[in-house]
Amino acid sequence: MIKSFTMRLGLILALSIATLVFLLTIALTSLISHRASDSLEQEIGERLSTTSHQLADKLDFYMWSRYQEVQLLQGLDLEDRDETRRLLDQVQTNIPAFSWMGVTDAAGTVVASTNGILEGASIAERPVYLKAQDAPFIGDVHEAVLLAELLPNPTGEPLQFVDISVPLFQDGSFQGVLATHLSWAWGKEVLEHFNRTLHEQVDDTDLFVISERDSVVLLGPDDMVGKPLPVSFTEGASVKEWDDGQDYLTGMSIGEGYDEYPGLGWQVVVRQPTAVAFAPVETLETRILWIGLLASLVTAVLGWLLASIVTRPLKRITETASLMEQGKANTFPHQSGIKEIESLAFALESLVTSLTESESERVHFEKLANRDALTGLSNRVALREQLNQLHTSKEPYVFFYLDLDGFKAVNDTYGHGVGDEVLVEVAQRLRALPIEEAYPVRLSGDEFFLMFPRTERSTQQIREVGNTLIDTISKPITLDIASVKVGASIGVSIWSPPEPPHIAIEQADDALYRSKANGKHQLSFHESLS
Repeated sequence: MIKSFTMRLGLILALSIATLVFLLTIALTSLISHRASDSLEQEIGERLSTTSHQLADKLDFYMWSRYQEVQLLQGLDLEDRDETRRLLDQVQTNIPAFSWMGVTDAAGTVVASTNGILEGASIAERPVYLKAQDAPFIGDVHEAVLLAELLPNPTGEPLQFVDISVPLFQDGSFQGVLATHLSWAWGKEVLEHFNRTLHEQVDDTDLFVISERDSVVLLGPDDMVGKPLPVSFTEGASVKEWDDGQDYLTGMSIGEGYDEYPGLGWQVVVRQPTAVAFAPVETLETRILWIGLLASLVTAVLGWLLASIVTRPLKRITETASLMEQGKANTFPHQSGIKEIESLAFALESLVTSLTESESERVHFEKLANRDALTGLSNRVALREQLNQLHTSKEPYVFFYLDLDGFKAVNDTYGHGVGDEVLVEVAQRLRALPIEEAYPVRLSGDEFFLMFPRTERSTQQIREVGNTLIDTISKPITLDIASVKVGASIGVSIWSPPEPPHIAIEQADDALYRSKANGKHQLSFHESLS
């Protein structure tokens, strides 16, 4: 009877320890795998969005450069046509992207042009003349009409142009138009450069440039150029099913122009098959699962050994009892069953404590990841989690998007060390604001974000809060080596459920750009609140 009881007790202890360790290991492994996978998927999506934004910026910058060069030619002497033609030919030689440049008289007849092409012809019915009589005109990509047979075309593909034209005035009266056709071949060169660079880093990635006018693919894979894009997007990263039935991770940005060049609203889309994009995620999950299973197996074996050690004293007592039954022993060895049970409890407690400490360390590092290392404010990761919690909120929030004015001058004058001290002081001033439930965030560089419940505040009261914040930040900052001063520009939007919070953030960012454009050191509401 005693021997049977001892074997059953050892088996129960071994199975209990192994099961407990296995469940704890699997739970922790699943939690870590889920969080790591989410973070990696987000990082991959942001990388594609960044690529699309970079390409959109490059396209806008190139168009801005050509736009500036055309504007510089507004002072042409229209009376000296030979000199005008010579100057236009020289510009075309230096900038071959200008396929054709011409000057018209007030009636729209070409009086001077590169290589004399179309001289004497009327372009009075073409948008490049009609829409540039009062202000500069920039036309979207289109196929050649008058110039299709007049310009060299070694590739045999239809010629496509982007129009840039400006009105010409003399003594305040309209004299004609300086019209240019910019070859769309430069856009293909930019796309090919990005494709080469991107494919060195990421496989199976496609780039598209989409016209805002009719959603037609201007640049992209050959079989899709000239056709409407089959899928609609919003800015940022998303997963979409395309017309080929395959899911793609996509990043999309919209060109917003550059400086005074307004832009044509081109959409830049970067796509990658989800099977390729998320392959690192699947690899990570598989690796973590195998590590977890191996750890479970090891701890299960250790649990079995531990159970054997715990039940060993009982076995000795059983053996002694058998010897005593045979008359071969007189006393039991000095053992205490209660003490062994206490030892088992202590071992289990140590094991659970060890696992708990590992989880505590994970939580600790997670908190560190949610804090800006310099200022101690919440960072973008923490803000994202905070915004996710807003989905359960029933009251609207005020979003302030801040950018410091004059901060670059402080960095340039005193160095980044002083710049860091200024950022720390600004963060302290944000924390000290007397606003209930205010949530300050450092986004990056000298950009900050502040959100708080609206709580029946009127637009005027919100404006007063913003102006107080600007005055607070603008107060001199006394440091060891100098007293410096920075300002602040603020963009404001109101988030109301159930609208996605990121839309209100974009609206606040747009309003901030308006504050910057209007002279800085001021607060601007999003147009929907004006």
